[in-house]
Amino acid sequence: MAISFADELKLLVELQGLDTRIYRIEDELESIPERIAAMEDHFKAKSAGLKALEDGVKALGLKRKEKEGELQQKEESIKKFQSQMYQVKTNKEYSALQGEIGRVKADNSLIEEDIIKIFDQVDAENKKIAQEKEFLRKEETVLAEENKKLNEEAARIKGEAEKLRAQRTELAARVDKSVLAKYDRLLTSKDHLAVVPVAGDSCQGCFRQMPAQVINEIRMKDAIVMCENCARILYIEE
Repeated sequence: MAISFADELKLLVELQGLDTRIYRIEDELESIPERIAAMEDHFKAKSAGLKALEDGVKALGLKRKEKEGELQQKEESIKKFQSQMYQVKTNKEYSALQGEIGRVKADNSLIEEDIIKIFDQVDAENKKIAQEKEFLRKEETVLAEENKKLNEEAARIKGEAEKLRAQRTELAARVDKSVLAKYDRLLTSKDHLAVVPVAGDSCQGCFRQMPAQVINEIRMKDAIVMCENCARILYIEE
């Protein structure tokens, strides 16, 4: 049994409401993996920062060993010069060796200062590393909890979407096939908005003001009326 254009229009308005809800929750569903990925990327960036700190401490350790090796070589040079002092025969040679020993000892003082600075820097960096590890431990717990919540939310949304799609299938079956085909084409081409109300004599799809004749045609409900500008199906809310 054929239904009136007024009833057909009511079905289309209801169908548009369902489709709007479906598209909205589908967008929400699609955003969840992006939100999870963003959280994981943030965690990875923090983890990379921790690794950079740890690599920096390793580099400082190598630098300290180099300085200690250099210090040991200079200590051996001092011993060598000291042993030579017993073999020199002139005051000039003796003074020259003393000068060499003095210069090496001065170098040693600078190296020792560098080693102490490295130790202090390592201590400071290790404190940062300990803080970052504690922060990441907490962040990992938060990430796991948020991940669980988002996956639960995704499951809930999927269930809601399935119910809405079932309702849509049932409702769409009541719409005239040719009208439904036109509606579906508009839904695809018009940003998921095929049926729009007229408010203040303006189409709420493109906001173009409608001529009085078109407004009257919509009110009569004798046929499906479409916006001359955006081609969306028009109705007036009662």
